[in-house]
Amino acid sequence: MDENEKVNEQNEKQVNNDGELKKQAAETLKETKEQMKNINFKEEAEKGKGLLSKLLGKPVETIKEIVEDNKNQFYKTALIIIIAWAVLILINRIIDFIVYDYYKFNVLATIKAILSPVLEILVMAIIIHVLNKDNKQPLTKSITTVSIAKIPLVFSTILGYLTYISSNVRYITNPISSLLSVISIVLMFFVVKEMFKEQENEKALKLFVKVEVIYYIVAFAFSFLGISL
Repeated sequence: MDENEKVNEQNEKQVNNDGELKKQAAETLKETKEQMKNINFKEEAEKGKGLLSKLLGKPVETIKEIVEDNKNQFYKTALIIIIAWAVLILINRIIDFIVYDYYKFNVLATIKAILSPVLEILVMAIIIHVLNKDNKQPLTKSITTVSIAKIPLVFSTILGYLTYISSNVRYITNPISSLLSVISIVLMFFVVKEMFKEQENEKALKLFVKVEVIYYIVAFAFSFLGISL
């Protein structure tokens, strides 16, 4: 195969990959709309409690169960996690405006802050989906598993509300938030391991590092738009 043929083949693969990603994005958007219409918040709250209990008791087994769930039963739960995280940040911005005299409410900055957790999950999910094309998992599955791994960060956001009671509470909440961040990273490792169906920890670690490096490159690009991932 000469150089031109190689270039043409690579271009054809890129076009196919781009087309597949667009198709997946359209299907994900359609499914998200359908799931949002049928969300029973009470039912999802109960499911979320059960999932959290299982995640605390057997995190690895729980993530494996979610990855192997072909019906993707936890996608609604993932959507609730994303919505809850965004709403918590919105409330935080509003309280800052009410409590602190020096704080000026900025609509654009608030929108960017709300988008931050949504994009954090979507960017990571898309990276995993694109790199994991051999296993042909739907994008919704990647979104679901990443959302579950980000649950500790949602609790970290909730902890931040305690600082409105007293600034000294940071001495307690900051170490806990750091621990929750570490837990989320560990969960993400197992998400990558299970999504890529990699049995060897060493290879799984390399895949995880690759995913994280790409993620932080994208996060750096978003920082120029004033969005922190």
